[in-house]
Amino acid sequence: MGASFLVKNNFSNRSNIAAFVAMEMMERANILESKGKDIIHMDVGEPGFNTPSHVLKYLESIIQESSYRYTEALGMPKLREAISLHYKLWYKEEVDPGCVVVTVGASGAFILSLLAFFDVGDKVGIMSPYYPAYINALKALGIEVVIIEGNINNGYQPTLSMLKNSSLDLKGLIIASPANPTGSIIDNLEMLKISKWCGKNNIKMISDEIYHGIEYENRSNTVLSYDRKAIVVNSFSKYFSMTGWRLGWIIAPKSAIRILERLAMACFLCPPAISQLAAIKVFDDYDVLDKNVSVYKNNRDLLINLFEDIGLTNYAPPNGAFYLYVDITKISNNSADLALSLLKEVGVSCTPGIDFDRKYGKNFIRFSYGGPSDKVSEGAKRIKEWIKK
Repeated sequence: MGASFLVKNNFSNRSNIAAFVAMEMMERANILESKGKDIIHMDVGEPGFNTPSHVLKYLESIIQESSYRYTEALGMPKLREAISLHYKLWYKEEVDPGCVVVTVGASGAFILSLLAFFDVGDKVGIMSPYYPAYINALKALGIEVVIIEGNINNGYQPTLSMLKNSSLDLKGLIIASPANPTGSIIDNLEMLKISKWCGKNNIKMISDEIYHGIEYENRSNTVLSYDRKAIVVNSFSKYFSMTGWRLGWIIAPKSAIRILERLAMACFLCPPAISQLAAIKVFDDYDVLDKNVSVYKNNRDLLINLFEDIGLTNYAPPNGAFYLYVDITKISNNSADLALSLLKEVGVSCTPGIDFDRKYGKNFIRFSYGGPSDKVSEGAKRIKEWIKK
């Protein structure tokens, strides 16, 4: 599970990327579910809440009268303006709507950013553990991936001293805060230091801010607060509960927008029209979205208590997102085998750490707790009873 597929003569070397294990686990779980097995999904990173009802009601009211033709490659002007206003309300940051690029999910945003700023062979650093789709995209585009080993003491996040001592000839650095799979957050002072260091060394920084809004102690600052030349990648999927709508955005310097527009035209034509109409309205009610976050926090605390109770106390501080990345070496030396056992024997689907770290991932499992509280609670109960047998 999770091994790279074999490259045949009629495929390119760049297509030889690893499978996305979280999706494979979900597929396995779905097959069992279709056969009547009761499954608790703690595999993929998906909110347990539907798109807000006021958004759906709005679409219902306009569905017959709206046009669903191609939109501007950069996205509908009204949506770009709404995103700009979001930055002013949340971060007190002035963002020109002309610096906003609406994309086909954060995945599309990431690919466009890589195409715009890096050439084949450029070295781009990323922390380990990492979001696997980012590694695969870098490899598929011929960019050299530089894995920077994190450690639990800093939540597997980069520090200035770590970067300065690495002697890496980087063209770019990818950061994620809150991070997937750990849920850890970069300290604001450390973010400032890293931003200054990247600027001084002409290293383009891409900041994955997909889980902004899902924080439990302190709200994260956008990297734009420290570096206006950095690239922000964000999404409507997580905090806004719009995963299936496949919509994200980029914030980039004005000088890069025309390049990104041409790439967007060539790769995607434009983002989905109906998704953009929905996204314009999602900013109308933050309260309902914040209530979702309070549920995630309760789920997090429940899982922490579970693992503390059974002696699994080694994990990164889950201060954001909806993941717990747990060291399972006290009960297993193979997270893939353990994940399959949990799926088959108790119906809990989770993701082995090999998806996020090929070197040390066999020692970890990621549990996604974004689902309904009753499901997370039931999953925790099943895990606890199985481990204590």
